[in-house]
Amino acid sequence: MNVRTKLIGRIVLLIISGLVVLYLIIGYYYSKGFPCAAKVNGIKCTGKSVAEVNSELCETIKYQGINVIDRNGSSLFISAEDLGFTVDYTEDLNKFISEQNALSWGVYVFKGLTGSVQPRISVDEDKLENIIAGWDIFVPDETRDVSIVNTENGYELKNTLLCTPIKENIAQTVGSAATRLQSELDLSSELYDDCYEPVTLTEEQQTIVDFYGKLQRILNCGITYQFGNQTIPLKGEVVNGFLLTYDQLSGDTYDYENPGLGRFISGSNEVGISGDSVRDLEGFAVTSDNEPLISEARLYDFFYQKQKLCDTATMLKRYQNGEDVEIICSKDRKGSTFIFDHNAEYKHLKEAFLSGSYEQEETRNLTNPKKVDFFNAKKTLGGTYIELDIANQHLYYYRNGEVYIDTLIVSGTMYGGHGTPAGLFHVYDKQRNKVLVGEDYECPVEYWMRLTDTGVGIHDAWWQESFGGDMYLESGSHGCINCPPYIARLLYENVKEQTPVIVYYRSNVTYPY
Repeated sequence: MNVRTKLIGRIVLLIISGLVVLYLIIGYYYSKGFPCAAKVNGIKCTGKSVAEVNSELCETIKYQGINVIDRNGSSLFISAEDLGFTVDYTEDLNKFISEQNALSWGVYVFKGLTGSVQPRISVDEDKLENIIAGWDIFVPDETRDVSIVNTENGYELKNTLLCTPIKENIAQTVGSAATRLQSELDLSSELYDDCYEPVTLTEEQQTIVDFYGKLQRILNCGITYQFGNQTIPLKGEVVNGFLLTYDQLSGDTYDYENPGLGRFISGSNEVGISGDSVRDLEGFAVTSDNEPLISEARLYDFFYQKQKLCDTATMLKRYQNGEDVEIICSKDRKGSTFIFDHNAEYKHLKEAFLSGSYEQEETRNLTNPKKVDFFNAKKTLGGTYIELDIANQHLYYYRNGEVYIDTLIVSGTMYGGHGTPAGLFHVYDKQRNKVLVGEDYECPVEYWMRLTDTGVGIHDAWWQESFGGDMYLESGSHGCINCPPYIARLLYENVKEQTPVIVYYRSNVTYPY
């Protein structure tokens, strides 16, 4: 029994000794690299060398380079390759390994071993300084200047004198940003004030900078006009058209009487100009105190041209020729084609520039729904509607886009205020053998189609000896549309209730009453 026990004891001792030796051999193996079950920054490192893990970690950084933006908006992209950009985790990886006990690998098998390391990132300073030195923001002092340039975004101040960039500081800042893996660096931030040094402007250069400030206030006018479904802000190119340039001193010409002709706004004053009272400043005509000049004639023309665009006959013709347009039409006015009071709007805008209130936000509706009908022709008129051209004393009934009835008419008498009201109406009542009754008349008609609740409609006029011409000026109806009897019957039989009716006066016709 003793011999057997001793034999078993020796075998157990040999096994334990063998396991210890094996454990020590494995521990020695891991002492040359990363321990068992080790992970660094999420990468499995078991049995790998520092160089191998470093290579894998470096591949996780996909840095392309950095885009540097100057205070004046110029940009420079420097690729990682051009930067001499390098990444290395070796130092932290060696430190991580040195802090571990190779003989603890057995514990790591069950508990795991994780770590986090940071790279050492660097750039080639000589390469970076050479790239920065070649950037076009560094120009010879004799070529530096300040000027106002007209770009696609409007007038901009090109000022290479506001500050001078410092090469060394910019290179150092860019290098530091690259080591933090920044993809963009905007040097206009106050954080990088040390990258620039101020420059003292000459008197003329300061004049240009100050003038640009005045120009910007005008170009950023806060007034906005609502014109039908259009929104027209007085900014950029719109308000730029009001400013007088030096090569325009010969003056504008107009084919109509323009009350602003020869008058200009300079600051808070209205002035006239002569050749010796203005000078050229960056292409603009300015006064002796360097104020820009706003042409009052152009202010007036802005509204005058908008008014001309509102000719209902022209817009309707465009629709009939296949365009999808918005039609604007005076509402209830008799003889007037004015969509808005362009004279009043001109005076308001002129006063806004004189008082300085133009800088405040204001919206003005040129097409007030109470005074104007504006609508999409395709949606509202469609292909079936009645067109009443008062100036030409003509009625057209369109059915499915084609003229079905074309006739001369007699509309309301312009003299005495009985003109037919303009606007968009609908046939909302049809009657046979109706008696029309007014203050001084009582008249039976066979065919009656009502347009308004004030008694305006389309009907036969058996008493009229002729139709068309200018008899409506003094010998027309009380506001209704008189038609030849056979036409009235034809209209009555074909026009359905709710059919749109557009009534308009022409802008190229002067009505005497």
